[in-house]
Amino acid sequence: MKVAEVALNLPIKQTFSYLFGGFEKEIAVGKRVLVPFGKQKNLIGYVVGIIDSENKKITYKNILRTLDEEPILTPDILSLTKWIAGYYGSSWGQAIGLATSPALLSKRFFLDTPAQLIMEKILALPPTDQQKKAIEEICSLIEKGKEETALLQGVTASGKTEVYLRAISQILEKNRQAIYLVPEISLIPQTSLWVKERFGKRVAVLHSQLSQKERYHCWQEIRKGNIDIVIGPRSAIFAPLPRLGLIIIDEEFETSYKEHQEPKYHAREVAKKRAKLSHCLLILGTATPSLESYYQAKTGKYRWIKLTERVKRQALPEIYIVNMKGKYRGGKPVLFSGELVHLMEEKLLKGEQTVLFLNRKGYHTFLLCRDCGFVLKCKHCSLPLVYYRSKKGLFCHYCNFHQKVPLSCPACGEKIAFLGSGTERIEQELQKLFPDVSIKRLDGDTTKKEESWRNFLSDFTNKKISIVIGTQLLAKGHHFPNVTLTGVINADTSLNLADFRAAERTFQLLFQVAGRAGRGEIPGEVLIQTYLPEHYAIKSLKEKDFSLFYEKELSLRKELGYPPYTHFANILVRGEKEERVKKNIQTIFKRLNAEKKDGMEILGPAPCFHARIKNYFRYHLILKTEEIEGLSAFLGEKLKDIKFPYSLDIDPLEML
Repeated sequence: MKVAEVALNLPIKQTFSYLFGGFEKEIAVGKRVLVPFGKQKNLIGYVVGIIDSENKKITYKNILRTLDEEPILTPDILSLTKWIAGYYGSSWGQAIGLATSPALLSKRFFLDTPAQLIMEKILALPPTDQQKKAIEEICSLIEKGKEETALLQGVTASGKTEVYLRAISQILEKNRQAIYLVPEISLIPQTSLWVKERFGKRVAVLHSQLSQKERYHCWQEIRKGNIDIVIGPRSAIFAPLPRLGLIIIDEEFETSYKEHQEPKYHAREVAKKRAKLSHCLLILGTATPSLESYYQAKTGKYRWIKLTERVKRQALPEIYIVNMKGKYRGGKPVLFSGELVHLMEEKLLKGEQTVLFLNRKGYHTFLLCRDCGFVLKCKHCSLPLVYYRSKKGLFCHYCNFHQKVPLSCPACGEKIAFLGSGTERIEQELQKLFPDVSIKRLDGDTTKKEESWRNFLSDFTNKKISIVIGTQLLAKGHHFPNVTLTGVINADTSLNLADFRAAERTFQLLFQVAGRAGRGEIPGEVLIQTYLPEHYAIKSLKEKDFSLFYEKELSLRKELGYPPYTHFANILVRGEKEERVKKNIQTIFKRLNAEKKDGMEILGPAPCFHARIKNYFRYHLILKTEEIEGLSAFLGEKLKDIKFPYSLDIDPLEML
């Protein structure tokens, strides 16, 4: 008797067997089916196998109907999702769910903005000698037709995109296809313009805002081979291209390539596995590689290709470090050093543009009583409330709880002080300094609508805006040739986080921000305000010395036994009753500690840095191991009969 093995998108690590139910001719591996599950509940499942069952003691249920005329899951995608389930500790059905509900085609991101004129001029430039060498090396890798990973490390404006496009051209000549991943949806417009300008209409852009019908139609077009190039964020890695020959991950260090919902996969690791299954080349491109990729290239596991010069041989921007210690005005720390104000005035007189960076939204970042030390926090989260002058209140960035500003300290009754500065305050203070200058604030609050972002691109490109204040949205690969000054208001914001990756994140972010300056004909300048001018991340940035930072960071990681020399697994338990949460995490600790393998170490358990979010207390432990293979299976076996929910994150990027 034949039965269909069906995977369900549930956190249950097994497949389920069903009779064909009269659909013998329609059932096939890779199709979706509707099946009964539990009491009076029908679910969509995925046929992952057809087997012979001789077990007559089991009463099988029937498949209710099939949902696809043709299989929507290719053998490669089934193999890929099975690997994801094993590596990241999810069910196979959860992993397949990633591949069948992707970010999909939307024409509205093919924008007709003045930015297009800039893109076309960039594309018209002939390749430099360094680009030619990089293209030759990549094309030789393509000719081999084998799975391989290349790290394309190029300084900002070095022409990595042109190298990508030449690689795609080589792949298309071989009648194969390409996936091009970008870290943010906001980068899709310019990337799609580049690609469509070069290769025409057989390009699909993937994102997550379409109806099921549109989604299905696009998926089928890709599946049938009617699309040559797929562009999108991390979920586009699952696009079912039948002749995949190239995968590109631009700005591969970006944390947005890591999924935050289970299965918590990283698109880079999934891409490596998919490249292996498809026997194709994977290009990881960036100016600032992740420590993991740098280490893999250094040890010879990745092919290392470097672009050290900008395409027009423009000099990299001059970087100035301003020590903010002791800089006060009226007893308060100054926001803008005299050096920064002078440079902004100079650029305004010349008709050039300035970008100011601060990775904090709001007006003030918290309220503090100077008498008793009380900090006003969200009543649902263990986090300070942020003051917004425009909204006339205090807001929590995690749960959106808000309240009015108290007239006095709730703890002692004394006067309460506003501390810290966000983008909203920077904008207001700048308007005081330059009342007749067009200034724009760009952060998550001002760009919630696509139209807002599009209008900004148009106005800034047409020089209608002189100064932009922004968060990390501005650091992501945008090309503004008239920007000749980048100012960093406070470089220490991310440097002081309780995270072993804090120095790496700071260096990458600041280098990317610095790269916005001097991309046109006029040389650029970067001014960084900091209270930690001697920190190696800041000094490396000043010297433009990648190796100084990476080698120092690697030596520290090796000494502490941190990635890339080991792997982490973060196990988190949360709940509304703290004592229950503490008891549950201790249960997991005792299980794992009693039977941990050689080379394993357990850190914790302990409260998370953000110990309470949305009324849920959060405790975690970290499993450290030198050997990643089989880790999820080991954890699944030891924790299989745990009755309470927990979250597993293999190779976590955030543990706050």
